[in-house]
Amino acid sequence: MKIAIIEDELRIREGLARLIRKIDSSYEIVGEAEDGLAGVRIIARRRPELVITDVRMPDLDGLEMLSRLEEKSIKVKAIVLSAYSDFSYARQAIKLGVSEYLLKPINVGDLTRALKRVEQQIALERGPRRKEEGLTLEGVLYSLILGGARVDEDLRSFLTQRWSVKTEGCFALAAIHVGSSYESEAKGLLKRVQSILAKAPGFEHRLLELAGARMLVVIAFNVDDEGALRDWFAGSFLPRLKEARPKGICVGWASCGDIARLRDTMQELDACLDWNIVLGGKDLLVWPDVNRKSAVPLAYPIAIESSVRSAFCAHDRERYEAAIGEFMRSLRGDKVYAPKEIKSALVRFVWSVLNAAREIEYESYASLDQQKILERITFAVTWPELEEAANILLQLFPRDEGEAQVDDSIVRRAKNLVRELYSQGISLKEVALKVSVTSEYLSAQFHRTTGVTFSSYVRDYRVQKAKELLIGTNLKLHSVGEQVGYGDAKYFCRVFKEATGLNPSEYRKANR
Repeated sequence: MKIAIIEDELRIREGLARLIRKIDSSYEIVGEAEDGLAGVRIIARRRPELVITDVRMPDLDGLEMLSRLEEKSIKVKAIVLSAYSDFSYARQAIKLGVSEYLLKPINVGDLTRALKRVEQQIALERGPRRKEEGLTLEGVLYSLILGGARVDEDLRSFLTQRWSVKTEGCFALAAIHVGSSYESEAKGLLKRVQSILAKAPGFEHRLLELAGARMLVVIAFNVDDEGALRDWFAGSFLPRLKEARPKGICVGWASCGDIARLRDTMQELDACLDWNIVLGGKDLLVWPDVNRKSAVPLAYPIAIESSVRSAFCAHDRERYEAAIGEFMRSLRGDKVYAPKEIKSALVRFVWSVLNAAREIEYESYASLDQQKILERITFAVTWPELEEAANILLQLFPRDEGEAQVDDSIVRRAKNLVRELYSQGISLKEVALKVSVTSEYLSAQFHRTTGVTFSSYVRDYRVQKAKELLIGTNLKLHSVGEQVGYGDAKYFCRVFKEATGLNPSEYRKANR
């Protein structure tokens, strides 16, 4: 098997190459690259059968690289590596037909199994009769639901002769979503599921692990009575699983009448699991039944959003936390809203608060991975996952200066004086006198510690407070200027525009 490794860290890239050769000496490393752009070029030139790529890389990340290869009609198998255990990346990878999704640090056993499964996929696509002895039914099914293997008459004949699979009979998929507890719970849950399935009536099955997606998938085939099987999963399998289930688990069900639809059915099942947010995982989530649920339109709670922004601007942490909680309760309520609408509303809400933070508390805003928050919402399957995403907004609330980071004591005292006296005509000389140092010493120490001059810090702090008043109050512009230390309204407007690119009235209009 010809392999290309696309990884920005040289140590990991070289380590993977050595490890792959140890796993199987027949594996050939035909190319390496440190970013996605170089990866596209080397893959197009060397045409490997398998690409092992990191998700996060400079210039072009791993998933974007795979998208470009797809646009160029360059077909390769792919193993995606990531230090981020978000389901979001796994879902994107699945949509791109990625064969495997592994989390860093890479486990030798996991990599070995992944490589062997990819080998099976390649062998399957070359023609099942060319290398029958290396194939397993699990590997074939895995390739069909995730790897995009093509179903032709040769494959149908092979499955029927080798494992007596009726390729045009009923296939049922049961997805067991485990969520964030997957790593700690998967092994025990796997044994539990196998034990329950061992006593299942009247069907054959295989159990697949989708670690990247944090779920187990049961594929049932040669099913004579789908209704009876679904009733067994709802009335026997699910209750027994719940006896020792990890927190946040839910089970979805979907079926099809032909093995060629397994991949599409898996995607339908993925959408089915979203309804767990609304229905709470008490029952088996059945596709397309859940999609026919009678959901009422969700009226976006704009008044609560305004309350959150107002509390943030006023630095009222207690009111800010309470308003976020109220917003989440409004999405849940006592009505049934479509999960898509709930997620859309929460994304809008988070984006609104982030925009306010960007203007008022930029350091807090910049410290968060905004994309990560939005991805958590988009790909959440349980209500607690949505609450966790919303609660990240609490990190935006400015901490007390003494809790944030340890400044030089003189500079910290100077900052506190600016915060106390910014509405007055404060100067470097006056602050230096209050902290008992010379103006020259304070100026040098302040710049060394903060990276900005004292006058710039005072101006930026006043502009920040002006932003809060412009967004959070209805004060007239001249009153805003006076409250932040600018008695001359024209001078205030000029300073504000130099700092933000907008005059105060334009800024207020753009951010309310």
